[in-house]
Amino acid sequence: MTTKTFGFSIFLLCFSTITFAQKQSAQRIPIIDVHLHATNENSTTAEQVLQQMEEFNVVLAVLSGADRKLAAAWKTNASEKFKIGPSFPCTDGMYPRIYPCFPENEGWPDIDWLRKEYEDGRMSAMGEMLYVYYGISPTDKKLEPYFKLAEELSIPVGVHAGHGPPPQARMEGCCPNFNEEMGNPLLLRPVLDKYPDLKIWLMHGGEINFHDQAIQLMKEYPNVYADMSILNSVMPAELHTRFLKSFIDAGLEDRLLFGSDNLPYGLIINRLESVDFLSDEQLQKILYDNAARFFDLSEETIAKHNGETER
Repeated sequence: MTTKTFGFSIFLLCFSTITFAQKQSAQRIPIIDVHLHATNENSTTAEQVLQQMEEFNVVLAVLSGADRKLAAAWKTNASEKFKIGPSFPCTDGMYPRIYPCFPENEGWPDIDWLRKEYEDGRMSAMGEMLYVYYGISPTDKKLEPYFKLAEELSIPVGVHAGHGPPPQARMEGCCPNFNEEMGNPLLLRPVLDKYPDLKIWLMHGGEINFHDQAIQLMKEYPNVYADMSILNSVMPAELHTRFLKSFIDAGLEDRLLFGSDNLPYGLIINRLESVDFLSDEQLQKILYDNAARFFDLSEETIAKHNGETER
């Protein structure tokens, strides 16, 4: 999770930087965005997001919902465009002080309710897990039932893996117990050892402080993937390129995912397409193939996604 102070205006601002050729390239390749947040009407609406998904051929987005009603409403608008999952825990049942986040249970989804959401097909992912913002370790006992449920039902789990925004960049009233040290991906080792079939993706890929630790964890556990959101957009382009190369050099090109964290698709795609060491095959993996495999998309769904690019 990152502070959404940039808003939808950044989408519009960055369109002018995207060339016609880059748009055409984006349209040829279907994209899966594994890191998107449902936001309220004061930020970005579902209609605006769907418009930009269409513009850049983002055929599917994994949508984190702190407000479970809001995420469900987004999916209702376009059921085939979104996979949704709960974003939690939230300090004092608010996200952060904008709209309710499982307030009936102080920011935690009821585990029985969540099981039914998965079993009935209304949800199919878990996360963004925000234990960094809550100030607890991923090994905390309060998280254990969720990891256990995710492994049992083969639900992929997205965790905030990184240091997060500095205090001055956080929303007012946000997360008084924030502890960036909890964003170290290596803290997930005991969780992965206890639940060996658990599928986790590291949102933000460790960012800057924990980049090496993210690579180390991924090399140790083949069921761990990563997106590079924030690094791929608002961080310096040189930093993104250097960290991307280190993932590739570590042999992890099959486990890198495209994630926006609600930031401009054009800016991210522009950066990826400008990387001279990235082959077309590697770009295809990052934009679509790796996520399609990670989220177990059916052959029918994959064919439909790729068929849309041929129209």
